[in-house]
Amino acid sequence: MTAKERAKDTRLKREYHITLEEHKAVFKYQGGVCAICKKILSKKNVPLILAVDHSHTHPAIVRGLLCWPCNKALAYFQDSVDKLRAAVAYLEHPPFTVVLGEPRLTAPGRIGSKARAKLLKKMKSEENI
Repeated sequence: MTAKERAKDTRLKREYHITLEEHKAVFKYQGGVCAICKKILSKKNVPLILAVDHSHTHPAIVRGLLCWPCNKALAYFQDSVDKLRAAVAYLEHPPFTVVLGEPRLTAPGRIGSKARAKLLKKMKSEENI
């Protein structure tokens, strides 16, 4: 084992009570990708650093390896399966679509951006045709 691997092994044992070999086994099992989104590369084509995901209950369960956005998303939902199910139901049946009977479309992008404003203007001009 190299010095870098020994350091990682020590940190994994201290922080998560797992060994580097166990980490590698889970990494291989997941195919080297995030267990949720299955991404392997970032937007800049850099290999993702997968975080060791664990619950925040007592005792904490070490679950798998996740990219930062997926790990953060679980934290926002407070590891709640009910909240995640509610989010899935929301995405599958958006209230605006349910109430109006059809999807209401708008331009994608960040509110206030020039690119989105341009798309909104184009959508408005196409409505008037």
